[in-house]
Amino acid sequence: MNRFRLHASACAVLLCATACGGDGGGDEPASPAALAPDCTALQKLDFANTVIQSAVHVEQGATGTDAVRMPAHCLVTGEIAPRIGAAGVRYGIGFELRLPLDWNGRFQFQGGGGVDGTIPQAFGTLRDGVVPALAQGAAVVTSNMGHTGTSTRDATFGLDPQARIDWGYNAMDKVTVLAKDLVARFYGKAPAYSYYVGCSGGGRQGMMMSQRFPTYFDGVVSGAPILEQHVAQIASMQILQEFRAIAPADANGAKILSRAYSDSDLKLIADGVLAKCDALDGAADGLIEHYGACTYDVAALQCTGAKQDGCLSAAQVGAFTRVMQGPKNSAGQQLYPPYPWDTGIAGWRTNQLGTSTTATPNSAKFTNQSIRYVFMTPPVPDFDYFSFDFDRDPATMLASAAYTTTNGTNYEGFKARGGKTIVYTGLSDSLVNPAGVNRWYRELVAANGGLEATQRFARFFNVPGMEHCRGGKALDRFDPVTALYDWVEKGVAPTTLTATGASFPGRTRPICAYPLIARYTGAGSVDDAANFRCEAP
Repeated sequence: MNRFRLHASACAVLLCATACGGDGGGDEPASPAALAPDCTALQKLDFANTVIQSAVHVEQGATGTDAVRMPAHCLVTGEIAPRIGAAGVRYGIGFELRLPLDWNGRFQFQGGGGVDGTIPQAFGTLRDGVVPALAQGAAVVTSNMGHTGTSTRDATFGLDPQARIDWGYNAMDKVTVLAKDLVARFYGKAPAYSYYVGCSGGGRQGMMMSQRFPTYFDGVVSGAPILEQHVAQIASMQILQEFRAIAPADANGAKILSRAYSDSDLKLIADGVLAKCDALDGAADGLIEHYGACTYDVAALQCTGAKQDGCLSAAQVGAFTRVMQGPKNSAGQQLYPPYPWDTGIAGWRTNQLGTSTTATPNSAKFTNQSIRYVFMTPPVPDFDYFSFDFDRDPATMLASAAYTTTNGTNYEGFKARGGKTIVYTGLSDSLVNPAGVNRWYRELVAANGGLEATQRFARFFNVPGMEHCRGGKALDRFDPVTALYDWVEKGVAPTTLTATGASFPGRTRPICAYPLIARYTGAGSVDDAANFRCEAP
């Protein structure tokens, strides 16, 4: 790509727009070559119902994530639509925009996470193995998505109807439009390419932009997208109820969720899955590449007598079997797809069980506020997850689908724009059931003329062993962003993503575009990507 260096004439466009009240358009006026960019001039720009809070120059060498040194840039902060909402709480769509003085013509919206509420540093980071977009010369924006929380798990904003809508989609729209306007005024031209990049909540946001605002971005990376929480959370309720029901009780008879399974119990199950499914791809190497063919019956681990190390009780076998079959109502109707079998079961402690030694659970599934405040309508802040009724209560989460769900298959606007999207998920993700994401992609294929036609604009990658966005017994270090750049800007569609990871030092492996899997050729080291081929399962 040609680099659009910030030069004197672009600065003059900004200064004229600021001083004269213009929109920054028209012919670029002549100006001395020595004229330096004036970051502070951005603060003087006037936008309806918007406050530009600060605009300052940041010297080269500012250090971001992973000690990557950032270039000299202007840092702009502001707020759109500040207001006082329900219960007297102050709301506003906060944002941070970083404009490198040496611009490469790209604009990137860096997605958030959890239920947002904070403004991430706009460096354009995603994951290990991906160079931050700002460090490459892109303009980058981030947002709190319309509310301020004590953490990215604070969902109390759900008590305010407008804050729900802002978080669901409206903040992404408003911040994108404003940020692109600021980019055009600062550089004197619009971005050559625009991207949305995120994982988890940011993955959902990327899918929202592709579906609801299809003309805004040339390319979108959506990792582990939380695409249909209004139904996916039903599985969380099932897990909590099934596991607590079999957990041992304290002296007062209260169940201790964390003790439903010990770490050795979880490892026993994960090892059993690996022993049965590892070699299905031709290599017994600790990764289950042929994930679609992997099935397992935990009954093989049941103790013949009393519970002891090295086997599971009948109650543990029953509960785990039902969880892996997915939630159902009393009529036997499947409410959400079953989890896939993968090695990550050994890591279910934090998300599913927690570590609490008392009857007060602390697992991520139990402490998740978003169900009570955002996905149940109206909000029920004191709702007891252990009393969730699978016949009655799913309906309470249907209304939230209108502003949060991104499991749509209508990509006509995105395709007409020439947009491209890469979606990926870890097959051991216990926060976002990867089976739901796989189901969405199959439905996308069916609605868009088949696999070949769909892969012209959307490619999907399953990552064996990977947990939520990263981690797990996996090769979780790969770069979907550069792959997206090459697809959008050079027309080179990704067939594989080359992966490495700390769990398997020295190993490289292709992550194959769905539905292909990496299969061992039968010769050479299993640590060498050259000895694997992407083939139909």
